[in-house]
Amino acid sequence: MLVKDVMSAQIVTASPNDTAQSAARLMAETEVGALPVEVPGVGAIVGIITDRDIVVSVLAKGLSTSTGLAEFMTVSPEVCNENDETDAVAARMRDLAVRRLVVVNDERRVVGIVSLVDIPAEPAVEGVQ
Repeated sequence: MLVKDVMSAQIVTASPNDTAQSAARLMAETEVGALPVEVPGVGAIVGIITDRDIVVSVLAKGLSTSTGLAEFMTVSPEVCNENDETDAVAARMRDLAVRRLVVVNDERRVVGIVSLVDIPAEPAVEGVQ
């Protein structure tokens, strides 16, 4: 199975200059828990921001909601290609201890996000536990 078969198709991204509050609003409006951060007009992925990042890195530390994403985003996030095999991507996510990967196409443009919970578990082989 390929990543494109299970990913959440997402073309909503944020800019490194966006604020924590604007990112939180965008997440609420689009009902997502993570946003790839890309350079506007260039399309280069420079980071990723999650709803948890906003809570732990901004609110819990008493920072302003006008704090720019560049101040607390995960820089240079791991990505995978939409044509990668899901079992290989799941293994990579476990090795990296991450729950989400930004999905790109062959032109390195964001086409979605894949979460570990999106990938079906491998079927059990009869007689093997």
